[in-house]
Amino acid sequence: MRKLFSMAVFGFGFYYLWNSGDQTTEMIAVGAMGVAAPAFADQSCGDDLQKLAQKREAALQGINGLVAAAHGKQLDPTVFCTRSAPLNQAETAMIAYMEKNKDWCQIPDAPIEQLKAAHAKSVAFSTKACSVAAQMKKMKEQAAQGGGEPQAQPLPAGPL
Repeated sequence: MRKLFSMAVFGFGFYYLWNSGDQTTEMIAVGAMGVAAPAFADQSCGDDLQKLAQKREAALQGINGLVAAAHGKQLDPTVFCTRSAPLNQAETAMIAYMEKNKDWCQIPDAPIEQLKAAHAKSVAFSTKACSVAAQMKKMKEQAAQGGGEPQAQPLPAGPL
C-alpha cells in the first residue's frame, strides 16, 4: 500500500527514495512529501469544492430560471418548495465539507461563515414557501371535500 500511494501521489522518484532502504534517504523522501502534501491538498480540495460549488450553482440557476419565468408575478410556492430542496442540500454538503476539511484545505473562517449566512436565508425562505404550499394543499383538499365553508349546526329533532 505504501508503494502504491507513494507512486500514485508523488511519482516514481518518491517511490525510489521511499523504498531505498537507506534511513537518511527515506527521511528526505518524508520531508519532500511534507512539502508536496499541501500542494496535493490544494488540488484535492479545489477539485472537491469546485464540484460542490457546481451543484450549488446549478440549483441556483434553476431557482433563478423559475423567478425569471414568473415575469414579476407571484411564484407558485409548491414549485419553489420543490426547486429549493437541491439548493439546500448542495449548501449543506458544501458547509459540511468546508468544516470537516477546514485545516487540511486551509479554508479561512470568513467564507464558511458567509456560506452559513446565505444558507440560513435559503432555508428560511424555502421553509416559508413549503409552509404556504402545505397550507394551500390542505385548503384545496378541504374545498374538494366540501369542507371549505363552515357547516351549519343540525336542528334538534323531536318535541320541544
